[in-house]
Amino acid sequence: MKKRTIFALGALSTIAAGAVISKKTTPEQRNRFSYDSADKGIRALLRGICSVLPERKWQLEEEYVPENFFSGYSEFLEKSGKQASWSLGYACEDLTPEDYQTHNYYIAGYLNYPPNLMQGVIDGQFVRAVCLDDGTGRGAVVFATIDCVGISNTDIRRVRARLADFAQQNNIAAINISATHCHSAVDTQGLWGDIIPNGLKNNVKAVKEGREEDLTSGRDPKFMNNLYEKASKAITDAFASMKKGKLYSAVTDDLEYMRDKRPPEVVEKDLTSLHFVPDDGSAETYAVFMAAHPVCLGAKNRSLSSDYPFYIVDEFNKHGKNGIFFQGAQLAVATRRDGIAPEGFEGESWQGYGRGIAQFVLGLADAGREQKVKPLLNIKLNEVFIPGKNEVLMLAARLGFVNNRVLRTGRNDMQAEFVTEVGYAQLGENLRIALIPGELAPELAYGGAYMKDKAYRHTDWKLPPMQSMVKDGSKLVVIGLANDSVGYILPGNDYGSVIAPLHYEEAISSGPDAGEIIVKAFSKLVEETGR
Repeated sequence: MKKRTIFALGALSTIAAGAVISKKTTPEQRNRFSYDSADKGIRALLRGICSVLPERKWQLEEEYVPENFFSGYSEFLEKSGKQASWSLGYACEDLTPEDYQTHNYYIAGYLNYPPNLMQGVIDGQFVRAVCLDDGTGRGAVVFATIDCVGISNTDIRRVRARLADFAQQNNIAAINISATHCHSAVDTQGLWGDIIPNGLKNNVKAVKEGREEDLTSGRDPKFMNNLYEKASKAITDAFASMKKGKLYSAVTDDLEYMRDKRPPEVVEKDLTSLHFVPDDGSAETYAVFMAAHPVCLGAKNRSLSSDYPFYIVDEFNKHGKNGIFFQGAQLAVATRRDGIAPEGFEGESWQGYGRGIAQFVLGLADAGREQKVKPLLNIKLNEVFIPGKNEVLMLAARLGFVNNRVLRTGRNDMQAEFVTEVGYAQLGENLRIALIPGELAPELAYGGAYMKDKAYRHTDWKLPPMQSMVKDGSKLVVIGLANDSVGYILPGNDYGSVIAPLHYEEAISSGPDAGEIIVKAFSKLVEETGR
């Protein structure tokens, strides 16, 4: 079929969508029918574009062999041994490019055209790492974060490849790297560069000629290579700095730090913190787990910033502590700043927001609200395969604008799946961690998903919330965008048209199956570990 015929059919189906709606339907049915019909036209158009692109010749599913995948511990312990004790190390590396005035770097996070070229620095971009060991002899575990909008599993495994020998020599059982999801740092995914028309023209030709190494996107090769090296260094330095000490945790919903922009308006109300106190009196380390988008600087911003997470860490630093921030289940959850900034604070709102959160966490220790965590760490990860049913993301992958690992499952590139990871960790007796490779809808973790009377597809969500899968009385913390970025992760029964109101997230998702697959993968991990 000729290109112009494909494009014409897609366009005509989109334009004609409203014309076929029966007058006998209700207004709600007509609206949904209109959205779905237009959605089908848009998707048909995208599939038509994909069909005329040169194929990437992705690896077949049956030929895939995992590389640089860390599965965690083979043995899960029920209780800590008599000689068990916590050891923790911390390190930080600066990723901020110094040559931005002479070299183009793109600020990621908003679909602006022309793209936002970096023009200044507000506070920088960093990789931070903690290395944790419970002293049971099963090996240390790394939890690292990068100030970025997201980073693919492909790039995570490139970091791990650099650390493969080091990890084997030093008995490191797992290396986990997550994104803080700030929308004001250098592009690490590829969608925010000069991709139209220059990148598009270049990549179509490069794929056609088999020159995969010449694909371009918003990801700058120089910046990414530096990121791999700096992340590797932060992890090795964190391991080298490990010291014995005591670990404390606090879980509180006292601070209303978030607001939801998408029904059913479920949020992670709790703020969870970890606090490590070394036995030798050296610098203590705080970790903050919460769920709210770092989008405070807005779409017009062209200066590099790590947004509010930077000021959480910076406030800890001002008090002589180390700090690290982990993003949670924050599908459409934004910051809520009322009453959080320190009294009398002078500065931008996101700065006060971050400092206020850090001061709140420091106050938990001072008020005696922390609980001692017994030295017991368990972790297990499994690879997961998600069908690529979102034409937008598949088109980006076909064109080389994103570098997520894709496997072919059928006769052509549109029959494909994304390779990703889901993890489950336990700290002490009552803290559980879900490592999720994207932006999770909070209702999948904590309950409250729409049933058929309100869901877009008018069907029930049949899986229990992830919180109910873990041991009664324990707290489930989600680390989102962990070890990959596969987009928004939604309940399939509320997966709607990309043009329907309050359904923007569907446009940047791996597809309607992602929510069910990932929740089931987490459930399987819990069952396998018996916890």
